[in-house]
Amino acid sequence: MLSLPQLSPMASRRFRLLAALAVAVVALLVIWKLLAVLLPFLLSGVVAYLLLPLVNAAERRTPLGRRWPRATRMATAALLLLLIVLAVLIVLAVGVLRIIDQSTALVERAPDLISQTQEIYRAAIAEYESRVPPNIREMIDPRLQEVQQALVEALNSALFGLFRILQTGVGLVVSLVTVPIILFYLLAEPAGIGRGVRGLLPRSLRDDLCEIARLSGESIGVYMRVQLLLGAMIGVITGLALWGMGVSSAPILAIVAFFGELVPIVGPTISLVIAAVVMLVTDWTKAPLVIALYLILQALQNTLIAPRMQGQALGLHPLAVILALAIFGLFLGFWGVLVAAPFTAAGYRVISYVVREWDAAATSGNPLDAGDAAEPDGDTVAAEHE
Repeated sequence: MLSLPQLSPMASRRFRLLAALAVAVVALLVIWKLLAVLLPFLLSGVVAYLLLPLVNAAERRTPLGRRWPRATRMATAALLLLLIVLAVLIVLAVGVLRIIDQSTALVERAPDLISQTQEIYRAAIAEYESRVPPNIREMIDPRLQEVQQALVEALNSALFGLFRILQTGVGLVVSLVTVPIILFYLLAEPAGIGRGVRGLLPRSLRDDLCEIARLSGESIGVYMRVQLLLGAMIGVITGLALWGMGVSSAPILAIVAFFGELVPIVGPTISLVIAAVVMLVTDWTKAPLVIALYLILQALQNTLIAPRMQGQALGLHPLAVILALAIFGLFLGFWGVLVAAPFTAAGYRVISYVVREWDAAATSGNPLDAGDAAEPDGDTVAAEHE
């Protein structure tokens, strides 16, 4: 077998491209398998990517930043972190108070709702027995019993699933406590962390792996900005529409709609269910209008707005985004739907980079040989990437 130094410059370059791509795929699979453990780090990385421009601007464009760059950077990171924590606490406080109020109202109305449901059921049974002949009821009754048993089993399964979600949520909350600490270091010392990670990469594959990581990070960052914009747009429209209908819970439902939009496909459905429950408890006469509003917004968002916005931002055709959602959801379930659009965009950009460099190797030889002989220091690389 030929060793790497015995290969021609073109073959050596292409070999390293394939090796870098293989290492990136293996790293992605490892991250996917350890997603539950790495979730705080991934979430912190996404938030840091969105906030880094503000920290960099404070360091480079303010008088204090030019005089004391490190202190200014750390102070800005701490201030942004404090604002985020306060915003999350305010949202949680408002949400918890609303949930307590709605839960109290639901408990108070539960006996009346149960009594009304029983009356409707008895009236339906009486009407059924009076209008349907006995010989036909003998054929229908077994099917009705099967349907009733299926509904009971579905309810039990839903309750069990809810219990498992609550158990998982407790562990998730505990792990998310570490997010502020990780986020602070990512904002305050990104260059140091970048140099440390770069130093762990194989020397011959370092530049390619860094470029693959940069292209992937840009795709994920663009996707997050689009989702935040989409969530804000849907939240504002929902809040204004509910306020126009005279719904007292319009602000909290608008916040729920905003966060629901951050989760593709499933999130808007959860927002719809929450809104329907709230309206049935507080003002059931407006429930049909509210449900119709959510269904119309979901139809527009899922078929027109979201695919077009994501496609334009990520450089993909809207049909490609829809197809990616279907394929990722089929094989990877909920998490697949969540990462379908950014992963597809990142994969497209990475493959385009590999193909471009593969073709360039035939005409330019092995451009990385000189780079391997004189590897630039970490400070220079960090400055170039910034």
